[in-house]
Amino acid sequence: MTASQLLDNIILHENAYFYIKETSGFLSKRIIKETFSEAATDKHGRSLLEIVKEKKTLSNGIEIFYSILVFKYIKKPSFTEELIINWEEVKLAYMCIVDFEEHLVVTRRNISKISDFLKTFEVLDYNVITSIYSQDNTSFEKLSMDNMNISDRAIRQKSLESPDLKENVSSFGLQGYILNTVRVSNDEEKIALSVNSSRINQLGPKNTFNAFLNWCNKTVEKIKNYVPKTNFLSSFATSIDYSKHKDDLTPTSILIILSKIYKEFEENKIKRCFFRIKKRNEILEREINLIPILKQFEYLLEIEDIEDVYKIKNNVVNDLSLFLNNKSITLRSKKLSKLFIEYETDLCYPILSVINWTRSYIITFDNPEFIYCNRKLFKDSRLLGNLDSVLKIFKEDPELENVTSEKGKFQVNLTNFETNSVFGFVENTFKANYEYFICDDLSKEWADHIGLNEDSIAFYHSKYKNSNFSASDFQDIIGQALKNLGNLSPSDDQWEIKERLWSNLYKNDFVETQISRIRTGQSSNQTISYFKTIKGYPNIKKQVHIVINFISKSALEDRLHKLKNGESFQERNEVIQILWFISSLISSCFEANTEVYIHCKP
Repeated sequence: MTASQLLDNIILHENAYFYIKETSGFLSKRIIKETFSEAATDKHGRSLLEIVKEKKTLSNGIEIFYSILVFKYIKKPSFTEELIINWEEVKLAYMCIVDFEEHLVVTRRNISKISDFLKTFEVLDYNVITSIYSQDNTSFEKLSMDNMNISDRAIRQKSLESPDLKENVSSFGLQGYILNTVRVSNDEEKIALSVNSSRINQLGPKNTFNAFLNWCNKTVEKIKNYVPKTNFLSSFATSIDYSKHKDDLTPTSILIILSKIYKEFEENKIKRCFFRIKKRNEILEREINLIPILKQFEYLLEIEDIEDVYKIKNNVVNDLSLFLNNKSITLRSKKLSKLFIEYETDLCYPILSVINWTRSYIITFDNPEFIYCNRKLFKDSRLLGNLDSVLKIFKEDPELENVTSEKGKFQVNLTNFETNSVFGFVENTFKANYEYFICDDLSKEWADHIGLNEDSIAFYHSKYKNSNFSASDFQDIIGQALKNLGNLSPSDDQWEIKERLWSNLYKNDFVETQISRIRTGQSSNQTISYFKTIKGYPNIKKQVHIVINFISKSALEDRLHKLKNGESFQERNEVIQILWFISSLISSCFEANTEVYIHCKP
């Protein structure tokens, strides 16, 4: 077959990535050949089809250039350790570049080595890709979104599906989520959009190559004729121009999102992990278990500005830092650049490259209105604009100024927690409000105390510290509350372990006291029976109470107003992190239909 005959035999889905060029003009043959050469480094034999920069006049008179590459490659099966003769998997890969003067369209399959080429183009602006298929009668059928919440205990991703989500999803709270993918319906036309990667997929049968080119042209015309409009998707977080604000940004903390790597482990896509070490003139590889290393990075990490180097504080490597590029923020580390992930596809990448490519981190700054996520900068003025609302969850109690420990000292004849402990304060202050009050501290606890009555299920989380405005201490107690939100409505398989625990006396520091776990109420059986009953009440209130001694409401209010007014003060970075944690707590509790209160010093 001739190249023309082969091209006539190709059928493609109307599915491609759309980019914008920084400067108008068509790509040179040299750039396309270099890209094809990079994409086909593993090809077996000669290319099956290679057309470079072929001119084409479309039906509306627009002139474009297209280039296409098809090749064969050999792959080792995933279930063998080494390649066995006659056990090879023969696969085909293709890549097609459709070159408009100001835009570029790329469709590909089994191609993964062209990241350097694609970096030279801009993905479609968030507002453009979410608007070009939005009309008055558009139905939004499916959404997936990423959470900007910086708590390591927050739900990271959510997916929603309905015949039309704008009819049954409240827009309140969506500002804290970044839209990832969306499927819309316009009459008989369904389109799936990948917002972060600029992929547009018009669902339907495959079509001829010429029809694919005409679809690319129609889509580019939609992009060129974009007119800003407000629609249902406008409720989500929208990005601002990072390059315009880059010089004013000072990073203060980072949360590295590892869920994508963990998912690849679950799906058996990762073959092995290893360090690549150069010894004398020899390159050695030492396999490692990556999971324990990753666990050291699961928390919000502080960033220090040391001589204009943004060092990320952690317990694993001492050279991990952030670099503010012209268009994005990336992680750097010479030590971690030697740590590789090898996939079942035999492709091998440094772990930092994987994290940078997948945009797997959230960064906060000394200006709390800014947050960086998914390679985009977002500005949210609500954080400082709603300080009065934020402070309403704080409840002042002067008695918290007198506590001297979290649980007090333990003795075998003790029947109550010491009055000057946080536990003692909680019981003396709140126990009388409930028909059942339980000390659930230690051993896979849901909370330090649990209160039950006909109106509410309440979890009390307590913490004592000698610190003042400690973001790390605040993060610990917030994390404890967030990870147990689901236990406000326990599943049936959880009761057995609670029945055993709650029927015992309280034991701590190897001392078994006379403190009953059931602080108000009768037996553990009756307590559990009551819990099971009220959790099914349709109007039951779920509440989270955080009780701490190391924050004063008036002092926090003073610092937050200084922050809002742009004033400098000693605890600025800590207060910014605390503000983000409060915002995360409020957001997560709202989604779980749970009231939240923080009891602290006046």
